[in-house]
Amino acid sequence: MGEQTVNRDGQSPERSDVVTFATVFLVVTCAVPSHLTVAALGTVGRLTTLWALLALMWWILYQVNRTTPEAVGRRPVRLALALFLGVAVASYAIAMLQGLPEKESSPADGGLIRLLAWAGILLLIHDGVKNRRGLFAIMRRVVLVGTFTAVLGLLQFATGASLIDWISIPGLSPSAELANIDVRGGFIRAAGMAAHPLEYGVVLSSSFPMALTLAITDTGRNLLLRWLPVGAIAVASVMSVSRSALIAVAIAFIFLVPAWSRTIRRRAYVALVGMLGVIYLVTPGMLGTLRGLFTVGADDTSITSRTNGYSTAFGMVENNPIFGRGFGTFLPEYVIVDNQYLGLLVELGIVGLCMFVILIVAGLACAWRARRNAKGDELRQASQAVLASLTAVAVTFAFFDGLSFPMAAAMLFFMLGMAGAVWRIVQDELGGDAPADSRLFPANKLMEHVFRRAKKGA
Repeated sequence: MGEQTVNRDGQSPERSDVVTFATVFLVVTCAVPSHLTVAALGTVGRLTTLWALLALMWWILYQVNRTTPEAVGRRPVRLALALFLGVAVASYAIAMLQGLPEKESSPADGGLIRLLAWAGILLLIHDGVKNRRGLFAIMRRVVLVGTFTAVLGLLQFATGASLIDWISIPGLSPSAELANIDVRGGFIRAAGMAAHPLEYGVVLSSSFPMALTLAITDTGRNLLLRWLPVGAIAVASVMSVSRSALIAVAIAFIFLVPAWSRTIRRRAYVALVGMLGVIYLVTPGMLGTLRGLFTVGADDTSITSRTNGYSTAFGMVENNPIFGRGFGTFLPEYVIVDNQYLGLLVELGIVGLCMFVILIVAGLACAWRARRNAKGDELRQASQAVLASLTAVAVTFAFFDGLSFPMAAAMLFFMLGMAGAVWRIVQDELGGDAPADSRLFPANKLMEHVFRRAKKGA
C-alpha cells in the first residue's frame, strides 16, 4: 500500500508504513496491560481494537482509491474472511430481529465491532506486506514482542510480583482489577501484560517459530542476538506452568521440523535436552509439576471446569443451531466452557463455526502451499514458521475462549494475515502464474469465471 521505490537488485522493497503500523499494533496489543481501556467505549475501548479499526479504515480507503485492477482467485484467506463476517452479520441481524435481552445487546454490538477490527488488521497485513523484505521485517517485530513478553514473564516468575501494577496511561482506566499472580504446583504462573496465563501462552507460541526460524536463516546477524530470543521464549513457555502453552509450543516445534535439514534437527534435539536439563537443575520440581499437568486427569479442577459446562452449552445450541444467538452474547455469567470453538457454535451456530474453521484452514493452506512453491530456502522456512505459528494459536483456542481475550484474538488474525501475505508474495515471485494445483478452493475458480463473464459483458 502506497508508492514504492526500486532497489539495486530490481525488487520493490516494502514501504515502512505498513510495517510501522503493524509494529505499533503489536506494541499496543502485547506491551500495554490488557485491563487498561478507554472506559467510555466499553468492550471496544482497548487500544488494540481501536488501532485495528484504523487498519480497516486504511484498507478500505486503499481499495476505494486504487487505480490498478487486482488479480482474482488468489486470495483464499480474504474470501474465507468475507464468508465468516457475512455469517456474523447475519447472526447479529437475526438476533436483533428476534429481540435480545438488554444485557446481551451491548455485548453483541461490541462483538461485531471487534470482529471488524480484527478483520482490519488481517486485511492490512494480507495486502500491505508486498514482498519478502516486508515479511521478514514483520517477523522480526513479532519476535521482539515475543521476547519482551517472555522476559517480563520470567521476571514475574522470579520475583512473584506482577511488575505492571504501577503502569498508568493518560486516558486509559482499568476495566477490571489487575489479576493476582496465579500459583500452580508451588510455582508462579507468569502472565506478562496479558489478562491470563493462557493468553500469555498464545503470544509465546506464536512468536517462538519465527524466533527459531530467524535464528537459523538470518545468519548475517549477531549469533547472540539471534538465539537469545529463542532461549527466552522457550524457557518462558516452560515456566508458564501451562498445559496449553506447552502443547502449543510443542506443536509449533513439530511443524518446524520438516523444513529443517538433518543437521539442524540433531542440533535442535540436543538443545531441547540441554534446556530441560538446565531447568531441572535451576528449578527443582518444575519438570515433575509439568508432568503432573498431563497425568492428573479428572482430579484437575481446571479440566473439570471446562467440561462441566459443555452440556449447558450444547443445550443453548439447540435453541439457535444454524446461525446462533449472536457473537458476544454467550456471557461468562451463563457458563464458562473454555473452548472457543464450542463458544462459536453457541454464538454463530453451525454455519458460523464452519466458516471460522474454513478461515483457519485457508490460512494454513496458504502457508503450506507457499512453503512448497517458494523460491529459495529462506522464504520456505519463513512460510513454515507462519504455518507453525498459526497452527499453535489455533490449537490453543480449543483450551480457552480466545476471542474474549484481546491478545489472543489479535495474534490469531495477525497470523492469518501473514499466511495470506506469504502466499501472495510467493505467487508474485512466480510471476503471478499459480501452479496447476495451487487453487486452494473451488470457489476461487467460480470467482474467476464470474469476473471474466462480467468483463466480457462490460
